[in-house]
Amino acid sequence: MIDNAAAPEKQGEAPLDVLSSPALLFLYHRIEQIIGIKAGYEPLKMLNAYIEKECGSSFIDNPSAFEYLLSSREKIFEISKFLTVNETYFFREGVHFEILKNLLPELAKLKRTLQICCAAVSIGCEAYSAAMLVDYLIKNGLEIDYTVDAFDICNEAIETAKNARFTSNAFRNDGICWKYILDSYLIPDNGEYIIPQNIRDKVRFFSHNIMNGLDSQYDIIFFRNALIYFSIKNRLFVINNLSESLNNNGYLFLGISETSSVSHPLLANRYASDAFYFQKNFICETIKDFSIIQKEKKAEIFPENKNINLNNESVQDRLLSFSREPEISVNYTEVSDFLKIKDGKPNAEDVIIKITTRDTAPLSGSCIVSAAVYFLNSHDFENADKTICFLEKNNSSACTKYLRGEYNFLKENNKEAEKYYQEAAIKDKYFWPAFYRIAALSSEGNQTRHEYKIKKAIESINLLKNHQREKEYNFECFTGGFSYDYFLKALEKKLKKIRGTK
Repeated sequence: MIDNAAAPEKQGEAPLDVLSSPALLFLYHRIEQIIGIKAGYEPLKMLNAYIEKECGSSFIDNPSAFEYLLSSREKIFEISKFLTVNETYFFREGVHFEILKNLLPELAKLKRTLQICCAAVSIGCEAYSAAMLVDYLIKNGLEIDYTVDAFDICNEAIETAKNARFTSNAFRNDGICWKYILDSYLIPDNGEYIIPQNIRDKVRFFSHNIMNGLDSQYDIIFFRNALIYFSIKNRLFVINNLSESLNNNGYLFLGISETSSVSHPLLANRYASDAFYFQKNFICETIKDFSIIQKEKKAEIFPENKNINLNNESVQDRLLSFSREPEISVNYTEVSDFLKIKDGKPNAEDVIIKITTRDTAPLSGSCIVSAAVYFLNSHDFENADKTICFLEKNNSSACTKYLRGEYNFLKENNKEAEKYYQEAAIKDKYFWPAFYRIAALSSEGNQTRHEYKIKKAIESINLLKNHQREKEYNFECFTGGFSYDYFLKALEKKLKKIRGTK
């Protein structure tokens, strides 16, 4: 698992300390190219010292020797120990295991061996947690077989995982609800804990670089708390690799803090147990059988090859995009203008008449959204629901998710509201009203979580403030006309208060 050893990206540049050293700068760019991560100054300095010792000379004296070492697959696995911090523990981010537990009965219907992959697995706690969970359910009546592939780029971490012996450092409070499973399997031995042989036999550990893709197909892939340390370009590359290695309808779990940064055409957002994850589901429900497509239509979509294979996944992607009607667009400045005309009442009444009579051709996305806002502000939930339902059929943007969240929030269905706010936040990192609502709803829960959500809301506002197209995101129409500066001050005040109580 790649953790704090990597330096989060800042404007695409290497750290200043690295820029001043030709050897470190060379290593910085080669490590990004090979492993995908943006390495920090200290790890690069340790790596440089190690390679100089191996070569018997410095980079300046013998650059080709440095390059030779970095071109060796085996050496990459060895030197990765300088670039990774193997922070992990049993049932980390336990909500994902709760989701997996609930998915397993449905996955059992596949009537074949379940293929699970734990990528960037570090010293193996995640893989063993998954194996123990599935095995526990099997012992309690679930009819399924399974295997777990687990890999990391660090040889040292993989050898520790294979050893299957752990200290108390492998346990944390957020995994305590799974203690009943850990107590059922772990074997105490002189202050350490051993994984039983039947679980070890189900997990195959090996060294591998995620940048080289995956060689097998999986139903479940865990790749958690590593993505944020890759460069922006390489994040997309890694997500492509993971998506291509998922079986159709397979599931991908990223770290909870990483999920909102990912959007991929093959991955649909899923939500359960207060957490988001992804499912590979690229086949449009409206196209059940591609063979029924007329020859003329096929030629229109694929003019370069009328005999193209319709079972090919990339072909299906093109069919999908062709089959969808274009979404109605929304201009937030126009929404504000509609709402300024007698508080938006005339427009809202016109919209609901057209929706009811199905005379919707003249309606723009902006007038529909403004009607929904008007009905919500008026607590006219019946017409608000009708308007939002129509919008949901024609627009899947963040504002539609947000409006459905507002509908539930005003009806005091906070759990459902937060789900839609989260979906809005995932769809658009600039949609700060959704982040603000999430922060507000988290105030009644864990203080650490509340602080984290406030920080995310502040981050969203600051992202928008620094965006060159800031004026296009006139989200004040959703917040009673109050600007983001007002909410930013409120959030910063709350954050200061929380920190003062610690």
